[in-house]
Amino acid sequence: MSRTASSPPTTMQCLQNRLAVSVRAAAFSLHRCLLLCTTTTTTTTATSPPARFAAETYLVANCGLTPSQAAKASKLLSHLETPDQPDAVRAFLAGLSLSKADVAAVIARRPRFLCYSVEETLAPRVSQLRDIGLSTPQIASLVPLVPYVFGSQAYVSHLAFYMDFFGSFAKLQVAIRRNAQLIRRSAEKVEQNTVLLRQCGLGARDIAQVASQAPRLFCGSQERLKAVIARAEELGVPQGVPMFRYALVVAYSVGRETATAKMDLLKSLGWSGSQVAMAVAKMPGLLTASEDRLRRAVDFLTKEAGMEVEDIAHWPSLLRFSIERRLAPRLKVQRFLKEKGLSLGDRSFYSVACMSSEKFFNTFVLPHAKILPRGLIGAFATARAGKAVAGAAR
Repeated sequence: MSRTASSPPTTMQCLQNRLAVSVRAAAFSLHRCLLLCTTTTTTTTATSPPARFAAETYLVANCGLTPSQAAKASKLLSHLETPDQPDAVRAFLAGLSLSKADVAAVIARRPRFLCYSVEETLAPRVSQLRDIGLSTPQIASLVPLVPYVFGSQAYVSHLAFYMDFFGSFAKLQVAIRRNAQLIRRSAEKVEQNTVLLRQCGLGARDIAQVASQAPRLFCGSQERLKAVIARAEELGVPQGVPMFRYALVVAYSVGRETATAKMDLLKSLGWSGSQVAMAVAKMPGLLTASEDRLRRAVDFLTKEAGMEVEDIAHWPSLLRFSIERRLAPRLKVQRFLKEKGLSLGDRSFYSVACMSSEKFFNTFVLPHAKILPRGLIGAFATARAGKAVAGAAR
């Protein structure tokens, strides 16, 4: 049987074969490229971390902090991943009717307040504060003053103790404004210092006044309190007299060198050592006045009002009155009435200066409104309104 030889492919067939191979190769390459792109996108999406909570931006935009405050506070919020917790706290504070300014003050003072749990910490604490007799506005006022109170139940009992000690929330609030750490002090330490002050002759009301005006002294160590008691006696105020509580506050707030400088100033103005001692013993608060105020007051009382230094030393309360708002307008009215021959003008300037504004107006001004110059009445009215009278001290 004879073999039949196959005919060779034509040129057209060769071209078609090559084209088919090229198309298959191109299709494979495209498929591989698409697969790689899909895999890469999927991997990138799966491994890309979520955007972190931008605490600093949040504090500025939502809490009212300045950029510098936010930069400092954000360091304590770096563990937060979402704004959910801060948002919940802000909503809670809004429920207490805190202003935006108060919220900003709270967070700037205690950034971790935004981390308190509303359900486990803030809500129970507010409930406990209501149980000791605080109203919602009173509770709200405590948030910017002592935000740490809301983080621990122990401080609720401290608040209850101090409310009873001061006699009212308003008085306690005054003390807290002077010393925000007051509520941290235990009742035991306070009671020890209370006993010491009672031994000095102070009653419950006096002790509360000392605690309100000098809470750091009152809540400090007994050694420090004993040192201040000794300093108060050095000022010439003995224990057991009503003025001793004032002397305690002055001895605590005014350093020895400063007190000496004030007393030396009075001596340079013509006061004797005994006159200075008498004035300080009668009014220890004299030593809290600035040197300029003391100099101007002595100058006015001696040169304008014609008083003797001995009389001023007997009545040192004159030195605490404002020249522009009180002393000068009253002196002008008194002088005018004296010029008119009215007996009211013969009263001592001390009695005139110490009258209440209402009594002075009803005694000296109102009955003589028809004869007093309008400018004088206007000056006194301005002084009653709490404004300085132009040229009154001349």
